Amino acid sequence: LIPEEYVESISERIAMYQQLDNSKTENELLAFEKQMQDRFGLVPQQVKKLIDVVRLRWLAVELGFEKLILKNKRLTAWFLSNQKSPYYQSEIFSKILAFIQTNPKTCTMNEGENKLTLKVENIKEISEAMEILKRMKA
Repeated sequence: LIPEEYVESISERIAMYQQLDNSKTENELLAFEKQMQDRFGLVPQQVKKLIDVVRLRWLAVELGFEKLILKNKRLTAWFLSNQKSPYYQSEIFSKILAFIQTNPKTCTMNEGENKLTLKVENIKEISEAMEILKRMKA
């Protein structure tokens, strides 16, 4: 979250969240961070992590994940619900499968309630989750 001590006004914090959520490019994220620093001073770690959450969300979408949760040192990603989607025949899905096969100690795939999920263990930080997703994409 954006700390209250950093941006005191609730309406300004909400506007900042909306601006961040509407960011679509890396340049927009960099401009957002610069704007925060110009207006409020040195950007705290919480805000930097929040910006990284946006980057993580972008990576998840590129990989075909509908939902992503990082909790209790576990990254859980939900694949597309439509199991007949051409996504499941795509190169990116094949890369994810290959990644899982080469990392069996930390990665598992599960199917339940017609939902396919990927779980990656021992992920403590957003930066680690980003690195894992980048490796899947490579």
